[in-house]
Amino acid sequence: MTLSTTSLMSPEQFLLELWQQNQGAISRTLMACEADPAARQDLKQDIFLALHQSAERIQAAEMPRAYLFRIVHNVTVDHIARAKRQQWQPLDDDSLHQFVQDCPSAEVGEQQQSQQLMQAVRLLSPANRQVILLAMEDLDAPEIADILQLSQGAVRVRLNRAKTELMEIMHHGR
Repeated sequence: MTLSTTSLMSPEQFLLELWQQNQGAISRTLMACEADPAARQDLKQDIFLALHQSAERIQAAEMPRAYLFRIVHNVTVDHIARAKRQQWQPLDDDSLHQFVQDCPSAEVGEQQQSQQLMQAVRLLSPANRQVILLAMEDLDAPEIADILQLSQGAVRVRLNRAKTELMEIMHHGR
């Protein structure tokens, strides 16, 4: 989208186009955070409602994609906190398999490696999991910093720690 075309769109049209462009990334985030399909659908609706309520601010934002992911992040964090209070369950094997099937990396690499990677990502600490998931969606440090409301330096530190933790899990298991 260009700035000239975004000013001609209504906030709802802009949001719908932004949603469609980032639907895969949002779906992968949902799959990584919620195992239960019904709860995942509820989370998706909660996210879309929060996005709809912020449509004008998203359209006016300097980095609309980062603003979108900040809202996705915030709603997901709230969901995870509620789920932890209600004995949150990790992804089951069927959901993990579906997640890997939907992930573009499965097309590039071996499916088994993708499954191992996603299992390792699930084992990361919550802060490291979030930063890695955003990085895996090709968001850069400034965008991740904006989403997580951290400094770029803090994001780089978290990314390094997350990569180190991920490599340890992949090589040595947990």
